[in-house]
Amino acid sequence: MTLSEVYFYMILILFQLASIFILSSSEDFKVRKYYLLFLKTSTIMIVVGAIMELSGWNYLCPFQCVFITSIPFLILNLIKGITILFEILFKKEPFQMYRNKLSDGFWVKNRGDLKHKNYYDSYTFSITIIPISFLTFIYILIKNTTC
Repeated sequence: MTLSEVYFYMILILFQLASIFILSSSEDFKVRKYYLLFLKTSTIMIVVGAIMELSGWNYLCPFQCVFITSIPFLILNLIKGITILFEILFKKEPFQMYRNKLSDGFWVKNRGDLKHKNYYDSYTFSITIIPISFLTFIYILIKNTTC
């Protein structure tokens, strides 16, 4: 493995760590300032992936590099969309749970009430499973059509 390949895979791993960070900090997206910060950062990641793809610095199948670098952006917007959908459908602000406790974001304190635990559990399940399932489906689709 060449040094160029090592750098390539290190960049992809860092972007996936950003995806995990985004999944775990969904409470912060309720504040517009933090949502826009994550949005700008993830947009820069997509641009980096596109530049890597266009410059030929891609050791994967075509478009997989762009897809992998766009995962943080997609997760961010999927979670934000699910949050808005829950607010519209149930007329109640959803909060994330972790191990039967309200989960705080990195900058935002969770203000939920545990009497709505089932609602919060369904929200937490949705913001975890839907993005992962959707992105897995898209990855399989890209892999089957471009490789």
